[in-house]
Amino acid sequence: MTRREFLDRFFYVRTCGGCRQILSYEDCHSAFCSACRKKWKIAKVETCPDCFRVTPECACMPKELSRAGALTLRKLIFYDPSRTREPQNRLIYFLKRHPNRRMAAFVAEEWRRAVEEELLTLGIQNASEQVLLTGVPRGRRARATYGFDQSELLGKALSDAMGIPYRRILQRRFGGAEQKTLSGKERLANVRRLLSLRKGASAEGRYVLLVDDIVTTGASMAVAVSLLQRAGAAGVICLCIAQD
Repeated sequence: MTRREFLDRFFYVRTCGGCRQILSYEDCHSAFCSACRKKWKIAKVETCPDCFRVTPECACMPKELSRAGALTLRKLIFYDPSRTREPQNRLIYFLKRHPNRRMAAFVAEEWRRAVEEELLTLGIQNASEQVLLTGVPRGRRARATYGFDQSELLGKALSDAMGIPYRRILQRRFGGAEQKTLSGKERLANVRRLLSLRKGASAEGRYVLLVDDIVTTGASMAVAVSLLQRAGAAGVICLCIAQD
């Protein structure tokens, strides 16, 4: 038994991202226990009411995001706020509060297939030179409270999984109301005041993978897409864990 195996078996305690129960040694590197993993797989095969495809294959997006010129929005699940105790919701809640690399790596691997499909469609063969990763920046108040940005955490996990460079291209100013308290039009106006390009930021004619945890009206992503196009992006592929 190696030292790492010894520590994994007897010292490191890892919990399920869904039910929060302690994982067995066999599952200690997974995001979920076996029961929650089954529930996650069931959630992934829900069909979109518009295109009738299973969720990970659905490319439908909110109107604001489409108007902004995003190439597509790929998601893993549909979000239902009433399912507070389901593993898919609890994974999102957990990632908002804890910078857990194991959970982020799980999401990155779930995204990998969708990303590979999109890059193949675009004819991209050398992603490390033709593609960049970035995230929709978290509100500064939330970042100060929890000490991290979950979009950046997810983006860097995908960067590690696929060898695509991650850059902090966007920034969020102080102030503004919380998006969840606003209507669709108010969200768009609010986020336009808050999001901007970082000084000297450039997408250099590359395609950009833009990540966030959850998309509701698409206002934040829509503004981010417009800014990335202004920074020279050849196109923007949006990725989220869930679409509401």
